[in-house]
Amino acid sequence: MELKIKHQTGSKAGQAETFAITDGDLKIGRGNKCRIQYDPDIDDMVSREHAVISTDNKEADTFWIEDYNSSNGLFVNGKQVWGKVKIYAGDTIQVGANGPTFMFDLDPRPESHIKKTQVVDIIPPKPTTVHKAVTPATPGASPKSAKPKAEEIGNAGTAPTPVKQGVGKETVQRMVLEERKKTKASTMLTAAGILIFIVAGGLILHKYIGKSNETINKDIQVVTGGLDTEIKNIEKRLDQGPKTPTQIAAENSDKVVFIEMAWKLIYTPTGEDLLHRFTEVNINGRDMRVGVFFQTENGIEPMLITRSGNSQVLAEPIRGAGTGSGFVVAPDGFILTNRHVAASWLTSYSFPEYTFPGVVMDAEGNIIPNVYVSQDMVRSWVPAAAMNINNQAAFKVVEGTNMYLDVTFARNDLRAPAKVVRISNRHDASMIKIDLPKMLPTVEMLDNYNDIKTGDVVTVMGYPGASPEQYSQVKSYDYFNSNPQLVRVPIPTLSQGNIGRLIKGNTQTSSGNYYSTFGDSYQLTINSTGPGNSGGPLFDDKGRVIGLFNAGGGIITFAVPIKYGLELMGTEPVIDSN
Repeated sequence: MELKIKHQTGSKAGQAETFAITDGDLKIGRGNKCRIQYDPDIDDMVSREHAVISTDNKEADTFWIEDYNSSNGLFVNGKQVWGKVKIYAGDTIQVGANGPTFMFDLDPRPESHIKKTQVVDIIPPKPTTVHKAVTPATPGASPKSAKPKAEEIGNAGTAPTPVKQGVGKETVQRMVLEERKKTKASTMLTAAGILIFIVAGGLILHKYIGKSNETINKDIQVVTGGLDTEIKNIEKRLDQGPKTPTQIAAENSDKVVFIEMAWKLIYTPTGEDLLHRFTEVNINGRDMRVGVFFQTENGIEPMLITRSGNSQVLAEPIRGAGTGSGFVVAPDGFILTNRHVAASWLTSYSFPEYTFPGVVMDAEGNIIPNVYVSQDMVRSWVPAAAMNINNQAAFKVVEGTNMYLDVTFARNDLRAPAKVVRISNRHDASMIKIDLPKMLPTVEMLDNYNDIKTGDVVTVMGYPGASPEQYSQVKSYDYFNSNPQLVRVPIPTLSQGNIGRLIKGNTQTSSGNYYSTFGDSYQLTINSTGPGNSGGPLFDDKGRVIGLFNAGGGIITFAVPIKYGLELMGTEPVIDSN
């Protein structure tokens, strides 16, 4: 097998290079020691030693690419990566933002490389105690305050099988009676409209006897114009039948947005990036580079350090990147999405797989023998909750920040930077904002939390990472940067199913109170979407948004009731004035 590097853009565009796997690692950069070497003047976005491609000595046909702390980053299939990640034949590598790109390939291509690299959505946040919900803001109201990505989420479970419902004689009779009531109401309303018209017309004739035709015509137009509007409103209220998925998609595709993000954790006293300490150990005769953890009163946490004072210590930054979805709720650019999309440092962190098995270090800096940390042991760790930095207790000195948070509309290739406006402290919801001169179309929202029923038909829209990606080769006419760019063009995906189960955080019954550690959620039977769709709208059968999709990837999915999104659009108090 040979490595094939097929250059797509940059000084080597159109060239192909072949390397034997047995020749060792492939350094990438502008330096003389790099085997994949770029022009030092033309490809100035590439660092001298930018990255390296290496093989895995333990797993056959497995290849890794690692960023060497480059100035302009490393991108795999359009997504920025840090540290060491697996790559597969057919993956597109971009060396620096707006830098040269090449396709990584193998000849012959093994079976294990058929599937391309996918960056998955974030793990859903650990549920918090939910208090009584406040009255939501008026749906569609524009907030007076201003803008609250990612890809590592997974859920396991068994989706409930929808129960087939038969239609009996009594049901049919009830349906007929309802239709008769509708028809009767429609007839009465129409008759009332006609009566209003006749009476109004009579009043005009009585009032304007002897007046000019011009004066009479003007007043008749006023009356009949208002009557036409009222009749249209009546017809609109009567026409409340279910919408097809095709109608929902057609009406809302331009309102559902694609979100790309990357974030990092910083130490506020110095502004430095926070790093997770690593060390080299021998486990069962194998030399391994693994993460270091320590034991606290609240459980096991990663050992976080800053680079100053620890320049020689092995460490990797606490960072993340990914994609999500959202939807426009106000014409001036306000967008609702998940908290784990807009502010990922406030949700459970997904450690790189090579972190484990981690080791535990004591207060004196010694590795505790035969004690190892698995990923399950730290799955609920939230970066923003870190309380120990440089082996010292710390309080409120950790902060997350987005390196970029970009919004793209369906079938468009231009990104709009967004800012975080509000973050829910009660559920997986947040609000962000973009600034565009054009007024934007908005979705219709409905808080039906108290009325929704198990079995109701629902539709989800968004941008799941599992869907095939589509790119546009953008030619640049900029004299100072003529390099073409390969830009992802998002196309929304629609999935339909039912409310499989209503999960109530607090439920009061005649026999007592019940509490769910999962919080208020809608469990869905929709399993054709997943990571990347986080933050996308959940529509009812009338095309109204009733929730935010927030967890999926397996045979079961979940959504947050829209009331938690509506709370972010208002200023309702949570404590009574008295």
